[in-house]
Amino acid sequence: MVMENHDVLSFTPIEHPDPRVQRVGFDLTDPYVEQCWGPVVGPSATLLLRRMPTLWTERVPATITHGELSRTLGLGAGAGANSRLMHSIDRLVRYRLATWHEKGQSLDVYQQAPGLLPHQLERLPEWTRQAHARLLDAHVQRIGERDETAPKVAAITARLDRLQHPRSIDAATPTAPTRAVGR
Repeated sequence: MVMENHDVLSFTPIEHPDPRVQRVGFDLTDPYVEQCWGPVVGPSATLLLRRMPTLWTERVPATITHGELSRTLGLGAGAGANSRLMHSIDRLVRYRLATWHEKGQSLDVYQQAPGLLPHQLERLPEWTRQAHARLLDAHVQRIGERDETAPKVAAITARLDRLQHPRSIDAATPTAPTRAVGR
């Protein structure tokens, strides 16, 4: 169903354009997004970003009216170009967490958030810098564990595949007749 209402916003999840962020970036539901990106983009933009995965569970792309989305975020009913909602969306675009597909109507939202850059960290309070270090260390450790187990998982999967589908004997090799049990 295509909606032609210009009061409707559409949000599409897309991969981050940087392959490094695709591989090691933070999922939008990760605490890093709230605790580290929040002070950079502001609370309403952070809440909007964190709300995206919930919106996508019903439909992709998610579609919702300006007013309804704005009210669900506690930003009031304003829906114009200068509304608090549009300012929040513009902050996501400015900090490269999303990009307009069609200005004012359709937004592509990156499914992964990158780590903060050094110049962004310099401007943040000590608590946020400590949260960044702690959450980044935990994230890197999880990635390392995932990478270490990947070969083990692949080997186990291959072994299970061989058990389920034994190798067929080469067609050129004659096979010995099999005897039925009890004959």
